[in-house]
Amino acid sequence: MKKLTLDWTLIILTGVAFALAGIAWWKGGQDLALEGLLQGFQTLVSVTPMLLAAFLIAGLTNVLISKELVERWLATGAGWRGILIGCIGGALIPGGPYVYYPIAGSLLQSGAGLGVLVAFVTAKNLWSITRLPYEFALLGPHLTLVRYALTLIFPPLLGYLAEILFGNTIERIREAVQ
Repeated sequence: MKKLTLDWTLIILTGVAFALAGIAWWKGGQDLALEGLLQGFQTLVSVTPMLLAAFLIAGLTNVLISKELVERWLATGAGWRGILIGCIGGALIPGGPYVYYPIAGSLLQSGAGLGVLVAFVTAKNLWSITRLPYEFALLGPHLTLVRYALTLIFPPLLGYLAEILFGNTIERIREAVQ
């Protein structure tokens, strides 16, 4: 039987939600508090399909990608090859954090190395291909290309540094999130 542990993240988030609801009630009464709760519920409803798809992808990734494949291409021993695969995957995957974090969690549980995971998440945030059209349209090609050029080194570098400095902690990380 699994030992019952406190989920501090949930406790803190719930406390913040109650505090904000109290502040809203204090500032504007029941109507303002209910308006905030309704907006939160509408956000939940709008992202639920994306969350469902992301968790289905994460679960299917767990069963379709063999441990051997992960160990060969994405584990600590994969070196630069794994880090570069993580970078490319992060750059190409569409969607926000509710999409790529479940996939990163699935890769973590499948045996991916810390460097690969850091490269994946960093590349998603810095190199996201789905962001390119918006950046070109709103910021212009010059600023967009300068930003991409300046951030090009960070996902592989941070993946490498994470692996070198903290790679030996990956098993503790896996255990902590199970």
